[in-house]
Amino acid sequence: MTILYQNAYKEISDRLFSKNPFTWVYGFSRTTLALCVLIILTFSETTVLFDETIYYSRLEKQVFSSYNLFYLFGWEYLGYAKALSIVSLLLIVSGWRPRYTGVLQWWITASFFYSSSIVEGGDQIAMILTLLLIPVTLLDHRKWHWQCCDRFSEYKKFVGNLMFVLVALQMSLLYLNAAMDKIYVSDEWKVGSAFYYYVNDAFFSYPEWMDPLMMSLLNNSFFVSAVTWGTILLELILFGILFSSAKNKRLLFPLAALFHFAIVLFLGLFSFFFAMLGGLVLYLIPKETPIPQFKFKRPRFIITNRFWEVLSIPFFRKNSM
Repeated sequence: MTILYQNAYKEISDRLFSKNPFTWVYGFSRTTLALCVLIILTFSETTVLFDETIYYSRLEKQVFSSYNLFYLFGWEYLGYAKALSIVSLLLIVSGWRPRYTGVLQWWITASFFYSSSIVEGGDQIAMILTLLLIPVTLLDHRKWHWQCCDRFSEYKKFVGNLMFVLVALQMSLLYLNAAMDKIYVSDEWKVGSAFYYYVNDAFFSYPEWMDPLMMSLLNNSFFVSAVTWGTILLELILFGILFSSAKNKRLLFPLAALFHFAIVLFLGLFSFFFAMLGGLVLYLIPKETPIPQFKFKRPRFIITNRFWEVLSIPFFRKNSM
């Protein structure tokens, strides 16, 4: 039993103190989380994002409003706050100096969540994840979060790995809560018809160009039930994968990403997709995974002498006339 405990302690110690968490994986997650807010601010009107009545009512109730970026400029100059946020988020997306942009990313994300009138679950998730990443970014001395660098002390590696454990717990419990709410709160999920009602919602729905396909699918009770119950099953699997191996997590990542991309198609939640994708990257992709390399082979054309002779016949005939 003592040997078993020693081996377990050694394995945990190696994971926390030896593995380098400062890789492109966590950088890609930061970029994706920044895109969550950047897309909303870039493609939405200021008057749509901030309702004047809600804006002032929240100003009176929140302690954070004194430090909220979108309250510092006031209602009349919200455009300046929006422009400043877009420029800052573009810098964060590029990956420049995570040590200086980590707190900035959380500040912008939290400010938007507490001041906007049209926030949804993805904005809250992005705020929580960027908060958990602040200790990691403060210890990251790289110029770009895409760089490969192993010159980090054991202390920094321990803090980084510990925060990623907390992120994994957060993502796992998030999926467990989502599955349990569907099972115990809504009757539509129990009987397998929830998908039909969600995609026909007046606010969240699929685009018009999908009408021919969706009408036939929604009339198929087997398809509707399979998608409804399959969603719950996948969320339970995403909860339980916390206790599985790194290999199984990596294999599950494409399916989980495809699941959230399907939500974009059926419900139009673009920002939610990027928030969840950022969390899934940290949750399912091992930090030591090498940067994907895409090699494109140039096509080879073998031209024989006979080919040139055939091509040159019309030319010489033309000149000889």
